[in-house]
Amino acid sequence: MPGTVPTSPRRACFWPCSTASCSASAVFKNWKPGLSEPAFQRHIGTPRAFRDDVLRYSLCGFDLEALQQMLVDVNRRLKRNKAFDLGRVQGRIVAALDGIEVLASYSRCCDSCLQRRVTALGQGGQPVERLQYYHRAVGCQIVSAPVKPLLAVEWLQPGEGEDRAALRLLAKLPELYGSPFFDILLLDSLYVQAPVLKLVAGLGWDVVITLKQENRELYQNAAGLFQSRPPDVRFQEQQGGCTRQVELWETEGLPFTAEHPQPVRVLRSQERVTEPPYRKGERTTGTTSHHWVWFTTLEARAFPAKQVWALKQGFLHACQHGPKMTSPSGQLQAAPNRGLAAVTLILCLAFALSSAFTLLHSKIFRLHHPPLIEVARQLYRSLWQMQPPIRAPTDRSGAA
Repeated sequence: MPGTVPTSPRRACFWPCSTASCSASAVFKNWKPGLSEPAFQRHIGTPRAFRDDVLRYSLCGFDLEALQQMLVDVNRRLKRNKAFDLGRVQGRIVAALDGIEVLASYSRCCDSCLQRRVTALGQGGQPVERLQYYHRAVGCQIVSAPVKPLLAVEWLQPGEGEDRAALRLLAKLPELYGSPFFDILLLDSLYVQAPVLKLVAGLGWDVVITLKQENRELYQNAAGLFQSRPPDVRFQEQQGGCTRQVELWETEGLPFTAEHPQPVRVLRSQERVTEPPYRKGERTTGTTSHHWVWFTTLEARAFPAKQVWALKQGFLHACQHGPKMTSPSGQLQAAPNRGLAAVTLILCLAFALSSAFTLLHSKIFRLHHPPLIEVARQLYRSLWQMQPPIRAPTDRSGAA
């Protein structure tokens, strides 16, 4: 766009990302009201306002490899500066991998959109089935430290499941970071598969995986053993107004599957949680029961059952644009639409930088401990306020 500084779209994307609640939809909402504000224009260094279409179109041409490398460099520096040391479990760094749906639309789509049938109420109040387009990704994030940056994101392609994207991401992490980078990986029940277990074992990570499929042989074998004996550990924990009574069972040496008989350690927890919820504006006492089964490759001598339980307890649509590029023959052709992937990487990068600065270097945060969401709100409000010019101090002779 004429009159637009080339770096302005990048800055206009980074600032809302650094103040959003780690949500791509929140970033898009923050753009429109701010692009016409004089204070925000001064922050991003543009002499004039531009529409959000310019920003979205610019994002579609971003170099994703460069953005990914920036994220890797930031995370490496955080680890080198011991930002992940606080919160280590037996000296180990813990990460988690899970899927997240980013955006959904009934009208706009691109070649990379996933599709599903959704039943919703029509104009007459009758259920109507509609075709919905959406994007979903798998991300890996550090969870044991106060600073919790995302390491990488892998997008699901049409026609494939979340498990295939997870395998690509797990294989890509050592290539990006040159080392395991973390030691323990937490996974959901969707990834209880032999290929995942083989890949993780080859990379040198230990895993803790939730086990929900009651029809699995591993689940049934462990349930039969646990039903015939009392719990191995009983304890009670209290945090705030919540009281948790926990019973734990564990057994070692069970084969994962007949095809992949790797011995694993299976644990089961039965919990009764008493907390004072609010009902109709009044605090009342309620008790709920929870039942969990998971397996792990962690050794019992180093990680007792209670510590493995604590690991599980403690612990993100620019499709409407069609950018063009010039082919080697000089003809205009459709360029790959990288807008959503670009804004997601910028969001991850901004989240890592802003949270690390707040948690590790902010004196106000150390003294008053405000919620991180309030810190984000204050940063967001500061974008729309004109800052006074700062001049270098002068000596008595008037020289700067």
